[in-house]
Amino acid sequence: MKRLSFYTALSLLLFAGVLQFVEAQGIIVTGISRTPRIENLRIEKHHVNVTIDNQLATTKIDQVFANPNNRQLEGTYIFPLADDVAISNFVLYIDGKPVKGELLAKDKARSIYEGIVRSMQDPALLEYVGTRAFKARVFPIPPKGERRIQLEYTQVINVDSGLAKYTYPLKTDNFSSQPVGSLAVSVDLKSKHALKTIYSPSHEIAINRDNDNRANISFEGTNIRVKRDFVCYYSRSDKDFGIDLITHRDNPDEEGYFMLLVSPKYEVNKKEIIEKDFIFVLDRSGSMKGPKIEQAKEALRYCVENLNDGDQFNLITFNTDVDPFAETLVSVKKERKNALAFIEDIVANGGTNINDALLAAVQDKPDQDRPRIIVFLTDGEATVGVTDSNLILKHVSGANRDQSRIFVFGVGYDVNVNLLDKIAEKNNGTRQYVKPQENLEVAVSSFYTKVSEPVLVNLELKLQNIRTKNLYPQKLPHLFRGTQLTVLGRYAGSGKSKITLSGDINGKKQEFANTAKFPKSESDHQFLPRLWAQRKVAYLVDEVRLNGENKELIEEIVRLSEKYGIMTPYTSFLVTEPEEQNRLMSRLTRGRSTTSVLRAKARSGSALKDRPAISPIVPTKELMVEESIELQALQIQDQVADTSVNIKQVKDKTFHLREGVWTDSTHKTETKTKKIEFGSKAYFELLKKEPELTKYLSIGKHVIVSHKGTSYEIHPPKQSEDESSK
Repeated sequence: MKRLSFYTALSLLLFAGVLQFVEAQGIIVTGISRTPRIENLRIEKHHVNVTIDNQLATTKIDQVFANPNNRQLEGTYIFPLADDVAISNFVLYIDGKPVKGELLAKDKARSIYEGIVRSMQDPALLEYVGTRAFKARVFPIPPKGERRIQLEYTQVINVDSGLAKYTYPLKTDNFSSQPVGSLAVSVDLKSKHALKTIYSPSHEIAINRDNDNRANISFEGTNIRVKRDFVCYYSRSDKDFGIDLITHRDNPDEEGYFMLLVSPKYEVNKKEIIEKDFIFVLDRSGSMKGPKIEQAKEALRYCVENLNDGDQFNLITFNTDVDPFAETLVSVKKERKNALAFIEDIVANGGTNINDALLAAVQDKPDQDRPRIIVFLTDGEATVGVTDSNLILKHVSGANRDQSRIFVFGVGYDVNVNLLDKIAEKNNGTRQYVKPQENLEVAVSSFYTKVSEPVLVNLELKLQNIRTKNLYPQKLPHLFRGTQLTVLGRYAGSGKSKITLSGDINGKKQEFANTAKFPKSESDHQFLPRLWAQRKVAYLVDEVRLNGENKELIEEIVRLSEKYGIMTPYTSFLVTEPEEQNRLMSRLTRGRSTTSVLRAKARSGSALKDRPAISPIVPTKELMVEESIELQALQIQDQVADTSVNIKQVKDKTFHLREGVWTDSTHKTETKTKKIEFGSKAYFELLKKEPELTKYLSIGKHVIVSHKGTSYEIHPPKQSEDESSK
């Protein structure tokens, strides 16, 4: 599908016939030398409601623009459009009267945009060049008042090999220095064929499935900077398992990137659900007193009440001593009522004997035909019995021998993060940390809902005719109802490949296959290289945390960080005020002196250039408790995005600000550049010849970008050398 390349954040305002203002970078061009500054319009509301019925998508936009100034403004609302979009409704009422709009042809729209770029001297507006446009006059915009605009359009979404992509250009931070007051995107997805993969590489979406054929996808926030367009992939298939492939490969001579999305059907016949064994291990030491133990008890009640009749289970509580509900696994059907009474009597007191509690959970050899899941919940460190972390890990892993999967919940900031991480990692489970203000009951019950219905276990993935490497995750997890497996990696070669997923269903080996094409070249899906790099960095940082520092690992983390523009605990791209940087970096350090070293490097715009051998920055316990290491990297990236000014990720390229020039990370300093003046005739001729450069050149007036073997240096006009970057 063509990218829907329109942006709703552009409003060209005219005041007193001489003042031009674009809601972009707060840029004002005026013929009056002492004109008072006009504040940007604020986007108070940006709500998007999408209905996708099979392949027909209807998008309804509702925006409210607020004028914070004490004077009336006149403006023109310009709405760029892709060729495959049909406007079906435009509503703008002023004093109760509807305002008509005009549809501009591509050539006319292009001349308008180029004129704005020249007059406003604003490269960000390049993103509009080359589109059709819808135009409407907006007058008046009253002082301290608002104007509401509603727009509706339809488009047909192409489906390629069962996979569809919907894009809404939500990003506004290139065009507005202020956050969006209320932002909401809702997609109602309907399909005659069963929906399998639903995935967004751009936003953390909530997915609510009514059944196999209908789902609602949503994202919302308040007072947030919008840094990414909204992108959502979904696939349709009536097979039991959907296996979808997404690839990106800029250069046929280099390895490509791929992402496999594996999704089981949502509606599972009860006969197909695998019978399993659950052991819940609950810390009831004195530190759990109060709301924590009550939430934990409520979570356990939820789990026991929702166990399937064919499951077996046990409850083990521990403080100084270990107190099991039963000596061995018992039938859910027979013992559910007694287990609920046992939970009711749990009281928090005493010490924390982690070693004996976990050994009690793994002492029995599991039935190979029944997955055994151990849920371990604690809020502290071992204080009784064996307290050495290495010994606890050795005892538990030795007794378990990969037979049971241990899922860990750490509560609060006093947990032994390194021990819990290693317990989960060594025993094929996951770890989740719940902050003190979070609802433990919701976290545990949400986890249980996912793992209570495994549909395929002991997974193996095979690809024919294609060489793959650096796959993440390296060990495939079980697949559960309503979840999907995401595998990222690199590939060499090209052509069709049979992708086979095998696993166990109720003790019987099953195989599911799909055929997909790995292309020699693929320019779409430009999020993939960075997403793959984030997964690899997350894996490498985990390796350092779990197994200790290693020079080669740290060097690889730094290399990936520089190439793909990823924030990590070992690198810094910050250029901020010292107080702000100290606040952010203190969350990543344990009192190490490296902060000042990185801050000095960051000020010079070369945090990674000629980087000295320094001690790595280790995340604090509080930060490790908050999120997984992969999400930490994304979280840190977003936190510093508003203050960091020396690195930008555009499509598949990373740019570093070096001495006032946005420089492509792939550009070699010894390579001679072809110089072109920003806004000149040659500048726009280059964009017409190479339209894909538009995105890269939109980041500033002084840019060096490598493209098709040539390094172009776009430099500002001589009269504005002092404004070489936005």
